[in-house]
Amino acid sequence: MSISGPVLPFGRRLGYGVGDFGFNLFFTTASLYLLFYYTDVLGLSPSTAGWVFAGALVWDAVFDPVMGYVANRTRTRWGRYRPYLIFGGLPLAASWALIFLPVNLEGSALVLFAASAHIVFRTLYAVVSMPYLALSATMTGDSHERGVLASIRMIAATSCGLFAAFSTLKLVELFGGGSTGFFWTAVVYGLIASIVFTIVFASTREIADSPDEVSPTAREMIVMLRRNSAFWVVCAAMLAGAFGSTLFSKTLPYYFKYAVDRPDLIGLALTMLTAAVAISMPVWTAVMKRTSKRTMWLSGAAIGLAGYLLLWFSPSHGMAMFIPIAVIGFGAGASYLGFWSMMPDTVEFGEWTSGIRSEGAVFGFVSLVQKAALGLAAAFLGELLSAIGYRANVAQGAETLERMRLIMILGAGGFAVLAAFAISFYPIDRRMHARLQSAIETRRQRRLRLKRS
Repeated sequence: MSISGPVLPFGRRLGYGVGDFGFNLFFTTASLYLLFYYTDVLGLSPSTAGWVFAGALVWDAVFDPVMGYVANRTRTRWGRYRPYLIFGGLPLAASWALIFLPVNLEGSALVLFAASAHIVFRTLYAVVSMPYLALSATMTGDSHERGVLASIRMIAATSCGLFAAFSTLKLVELFGGGSTGFFWTAVVYGLIASIVFTIVFASTREIADSPDEVSPTAREMIVMLRRNSAFWVVCAAMLAGAFGSTLFSKTLPYYFKYAVDRPDLIGLALTMLTAAVAISMPVWTAVMKRTSKRTMWLSGAAIGLAGYLLLWFSPSHGMAMFIPIAVIGFGAGASYLGFWSMMPDTVEFGEWTSGIRSEGAVFGFVSLVQKAALGLAAAFLGELLSAIGYRANVAQGAETLERMRLIMILGAGGFAVLAAFAISFYPIDRRMHARLQSAIETRRQRRLRLKRS
């Protein structure tokens, strides 16, 4: 595929980036509240809730490369990836509402319903989100322009995270509380997301395939991934980061409810966390432009570690915890932006090392790793909560609360350090990416001349 690198019009940049607002109405809300919903509203045990969450995410992870492969081979008059956004939005919204459908079930029947509904949702989420992720690599081949797209995506994502963190529990109460309140909140979020996906479809364009372009086979995709060391570095960093962010963000609601004894501050605390990430995006975008994506990530990791240390030594009072939470969120913004701006560049790195280009394979497999990590981290947290003696909607013992604090701060901070260590080996900077593009184009032109002669 020959992909040029002109500056994209602002409307196209914005039209693509806003898609993450729609996806994060599902993803962020699930990340922040779904485990809490399973334990404290549905009444599932922490261990069971964790494995329901994990099972659906692992299925999503396994299905993602399949969906990436299918999307990569799709051919329509609208392009490879855009049709999935326009036709998949409403089914995805319906599956999201199904998760929160009020049902009069108990025991094994309740667990089966929760797991089945979550798996249906994750399947449709992959059908729509995988093409969206791969779309950025077909809109432009310029590394800087992809960084701009990633920064707009992250601003949209964190803006949605801010909205979801602050508004979800308030909307739940507005709609009657409990499972009924969560259901109607899910309906509203699904409808908004469907509108957003329509905007993405209408605003974006894919650069047309070359007439000589042949889609890679599954074996060729595997070869490309195996030789793509840059891809594996980013995956390793993302794997550690996913465990860290899960331990922190999913433990935070429990800690405020039981240790701080201020459940009314849960939404505000999560809002502070996501607001800090959102505020950090322009800063990290400027740092990325002046230095490199790797330097940006490592700088954010240092700030995040300082935030964890501040939180460790802060008194366990609601408002006293907000400053270190904000520092952690500000540092985390660099890793979010770094991950999604680095990943498109690994498409060219893989093509350079193997001669094979496949956006679908890259984004499909990285999504597999990401979601498997998030799912296993949720199961890990559920097992940890059970092991430390957590029981929903009752007072927790002092030892349980202290161990919860260890999980939320030392556990999450340790994984953040591991992610930074991994990303220190990331090999691509702007100059190297330009050399890759030049080498790939030279190779492509040589092949064309040989084919014509």
